[in-house]
Amino acid sequence: MSEYYTIARRAGKSIGTHPGLKYLADRVRESKKVLDVGCGEGSRLTTLLLPRQSGWGVDINPKAIDLAKKQYPRHRFVVSRGEDLPFPKNYFDLAYTAFTLEHTVYPEKVIAEMLRVCRPGGEIIILCPNYGAPNRRSPVSDETPAKKILKGIIDDFSRAFKPSEKLDWHHVRPRQSYNRIDDDTTVEPYVFSLLIYLKQQGLQITNISSLWQLEAKPENLRKKLFLFLGRSNIFPFEFWGPQVFVSALKPSHE
Repeated sequence: MSEYYTIARRAGKSIGTHPGLKYLADRVRESKKVLDVGCGEGSRLTTLLLPRQSGWGVDINPKAIDLAKKQYPRHRFVVSRGEDLPFPKNYFDLAYTAFTLEHTVYPEKVIAEMLRVCRPGGEIIILCPNYGAPNRRSPVSDETPAKKILKGIIDDFSRAFKPSEKLDWHHVRPRQSYNRIDDDTTVEPYVFSLLIYLKQQGLQITNISSLWQLEAKPENLRKKLFLFLGRSNIFPFEFWGPQVFVSALKPSHE
């Protein structure tokens, strides 16, 4: 097993105190048909499910799917793009993606497909880095911190007063060589624009957080200020935390 998949397996087996993963585990264990979009080598799906449960997982990487099938034969793993899921409409009770959307080219299509295969009244759950927040950058960001913060504040107030029907995440160029986590980032997710986008799609939001509680101890005054404002739920800083955690219900009628 390559170092990449060894790291992925270790991460996939851990839920710990992560609020989003704990919620996801609870919801997965209460659902009959569960889909993991971007399942990798399958450890996260297996960790989330109870021993008696089986689930479905898709990943674009054939090597990852081969590993998943060998390691966890009770599940059904398929090589597939998230933008074109090989399942019928209204098939799953719950579809989730955990730390995958930042590696996609068309995140809106992935979300649309998750909604398509989820039954009416079913749930989608999204977890990923909040790289698109004005105070954050992916490892391959092409923006300067000061410029991004200024532009981000303007964009946040613009979104609040004039919601967009587009997801509007910033695309970046991944590195050719993979030396650290998320060097292969292709798009920078942002929880506030995701919230607006899902509401525009008619979904009922059940959880929305940028998970400020996961933030490491700030090193400077600016970061301390953002942390205070974010944890105080002051707009727009409440959306500037380190990760995206959203759960939403598909309309019960179509």
